[in-house]
Amino acid sequence: MKVLIIEDDPMVAMIHKEYFKRKEFSNDLNHVSSLEEARNYLATNDVDLIILDNYLTDGQGVEYLPELKGYPIIMITAANDIQTVEAALTNGVVDYLVKPFTYERFSQAVDKVQDYVSLLSKEKINQDLIDDYLNSGRVEEEEDSLPKGLSRITLRKVLENIQEHEAGFTTQQVADELDISRITIRKYLNYLVNISVLSEDAEYYTSGRPVSVFTIENQNKLEKLL
Repeated sequence: MKVLIIEDDPMVAMIHKEYFKRKEFSNDLNHVSSLEEARNYLATNDVDLIILDNYLTDGQGVEYLPELKGYPIIMITAANDIQTVEAALTNGVVDYLVKPFTYERFSQAVDKVQDYVSLLSKEKINQDLIDDYLNSGRVEEEEDSLPKGLSRITLRKVLENIQEHEAGFTTQQVADELDISRITIRKYLNYLVNISVLSEDAEYYTSGRPVSVFTIENQNKLEKLL
């Protein structure tokens, strides 16, 4: 994922970068500190995600949003007035975080962008996919809701991938094939083991270190989750 951070405070930009590293994405992190620098950068570079502050040295980020149509954007700013929030949402930001924010909330916002990109990559979508995306940031209280931090859209991608494996597979294999961090994939595989969709065994390779290998234990239950 290629990320552009538009933030005039170097310390805040550093926090953003550290949070991305904690998620262990294959990230290309780039930082500019003004709207002018952002325009120059985007004129010659493509990005997958923009992290945008509002109060910048040469203008307000919210006023720059109309120029950023087509980019997934997370606004992270101290601006908490309703006018700024409304303008940001009207201009299509995927999520809006008010400083100070937690890593958990940041992680949720990035996951939401992944769900958004996944949704838009499909030629056709059904109501369930739309509902999953629109509800991805909400707390679900139903007994059958997913554990906190898991997304139904990402779960579906994982399930579709593991169905293609005739033999056992590892966390790293699924992570590489879906271009999602190994830690994130591990959470989904652990969930599927806990509900008896997958079984997990340890295999030892030449390095002598055990590697978890997963196999499908209950195909019917897997298909019901799709």
